[in-house]
Amino acid sequence: MNSDAKIQLELLGSAFGEALLSRTPGVGLMSDTFFRYRDRIKQERMYSHFEELKKDIDAMDPRGFNLEYLRSEEFSDFFESTLWRVINTASEEKVRRFKKILLNEMTHTYMSDFKETFLDIAFRINEDQILILNHFRKVKDCESEGNSEQRVADGEGTETSLKCKANFLGFDEAKYLFCVQDLVSKSLLFDETIALFGGRTKPYTNLRITPFGEEFLRFIEGSPEQEGVSASLKSL
Repeated sequence: MNSDAKIQLELLGSAFGEALLSRTPGVGLMSDTFFRYRDRIKQERMYSHFEELKKDIDAMDPRGFNLEYLRSEEFSDFFESTLWRVINTASEEKVRRFKKILLNEMTHTYMSDFKETFLDIAFRINEDQILILNHFRKVKDCESEGNSEQRVADGEGTETSLKCKANFLGFDEAKYLFCVQDLVSKSLLFDETIALFGGRTKPYTNLRITPFGEEFLRFIEGSPEQEGVSASLKSL
């Protein structure tokens, strides 16, 4: 059981105890107790996030921070957006993800109108899906270097079955299909099968990462200074 789950159980027990011991039971009281319980959970998450963030900031070179940007209204808005997502998730992997995004923003400011869009996506997808995105980015890099043999070895040929791809990434077929369908729906991947074969080949057997997907990975990894898609997005 992770620390967030323990905190939730303790506060939930306390909240129910207050409601049961009250001499004025009723829907209104239960609602009030529930919302106070939720507020406590969010406060604990916020305090925990601040503590971990402070540890990382103290360990970093202060000369690396963009102090002028940190004093700006734009950064305050960004900080509030990341904090809202941190206190509304019980996922430790997502909390770590947002902490990394925030630290990246403090040292290498990401200049784009897509920040909120990428924060939303970071909140809604999991680490398995990020692993899949990274795989397809690697496949694209191999293709750009003319390494078609590596692409086949990675299980990414046109004739690749869903089962083969899922096994290569360590997922069962159903889970892999669910993950990639969600990524396609968010425009992070696209299904080249439809474009090339007019639907005559099984869907999701010939996927590609989109420029949007590549840029999302740059955002969460803290590499907004790369040329190419990043440069074009900054100008939008």
